[in-house]
Amino acid sequence: MNKIDLAGRCAVVTGGAQGFGRAITERFVASGAKVAIWDHDIGFAQRTAKAIGDQVIAVQADVSDLAAVESARDETLKAFGQIDILINNAGIAGVNKPVWETDLDEWRKVLRINLDGPFICCKAIVPTMLKQGYGRIVNIASIAGK
Repeated sequence: MNKIDLAGRCAVVTGGAQGFGRAITERFVASGAKVAIWDHDIGFAQRTAKAIGDQVIAVQADVSDLAAVESARDETLKAFGQIDILINNAGIAGVNKPVWETDLDEWRKVLRINLDGPFICCKAIVPTMLKQGYGRIVNIASIAGK
């Protein structure tokens, strides 16, 4: 593996309980970072964190809800003391229907998570990064958009 040096760094990976998020979490831990998995399914996130190791915590977070994200940020800062890296990975595909058959609320849910989510997470975390004088943000998107 092409190891990167993340010793002493603390990361947040949204949607980190499975898929790309879990793989990113595993790679970060192997590279020396502590990771907070933010996921709406706290039970799943806790199982993933436990399977990866003691450098990982699970934090419940609905990335489309600013108050929930601020709470997750505070819980992460309490556990780690810093947030150096934000990986905006959480996303959903939504329903697979023709546009004229898609319910407006289903459409808005996709936008809240996939579009508002990264904005909300950045809004909550960037001030901490600015205060620290360090921060890195990666926004992940999919080509599977409809």
